[in-house]
Amino acid sequence: MGAGIDAAREFAPEHAAVLDNFKDQLLIVLIKRLADKNGRLDLPCAEIDDTARDLLAFSVDHDARIFHFELRKKS
Repeated sequence: MGAGIDAAREFAPEHAAVLDNFKDQLLIVLIKRLADKNGRLDLPCAEIDDTARDLLAFSVDHDARIFHFELRKKS
């Protein structure tokens, strides 16, 4: 994951920076939704390590200003 952003760094560094910032913001939003009342979310390392077969796809509805995310399995 992140290979596309790494590839963009040489030819479009500003785009790579935007995507890096977006990933940081997305992680904050997701943790805010999942965290307990103290703002804490605990994830086992094994669960994080077990994502090699997963893909994250997303699209944007510009009119509604909504991001749509979908988890998929690699084929």
